[in-house]
Amino acid sequence: MSQPSWVDSGGGPLVVVPAAVLSEWRGASVDDTDTWNDYERACRIDGWVGVVDVGGDEALVLADEPASTTYLPDRRIFVRWLCAVSEAEVVRLVPRAVENADWEDAGTWTTSGPAELFDSGYTGDGLEHTTHLTVDLARGTYLIRTAFVQPDKRTALMLVHLVEQTQPVRVSP
Repeated sequence: MSQPSWVDSGGGPLVVVPAAVLSEWRGASVDDTDTWNDYERACRIDGWVGVVDVGGDEALVLADEPASTTYLPDRRIFVRWLCAVSEAEVVRLVPRAVENADWEDAGTWTTSGPAELFDSGYTGDGLEHTTHLTVDLARGTYLIRTAFVQPDKRTALMLVHLVEQTQPVRVSP
């Protein structure tokens, strides 16, 4: 595995917003105090992952820990760095972590296609101000699987795996 790019959080959840509705993500805006802003909705996700509506699409929320996160497109896995001695150690241990993962289903995410991973406090049209990462995905519905993995005594990772769901074939009578 080559050196990945990592996205950090300022303290809240990270979010994966489809590019088609990126400008609809308003982050921690304070324009409308009568409704929950997008950042607050992301913070309300209970557990490691969840989805929230955005502009007629869905955003994937990587919640619970403000952990540095990268995306491995060849495996469709987000790696969340909870505890480790170094980035090199995380990179070295990812294959073992994936192999030993005890996956748990965590719902589904339907996306219109490629998306951006970034700190949920930022607006989708303000990504030049923060680190972000392109997540190249096909349009569709994905089963979300999570696994908390400790590949050694000094390393803890949260893995979020997206499994593409195939549509059942309808047979005409």
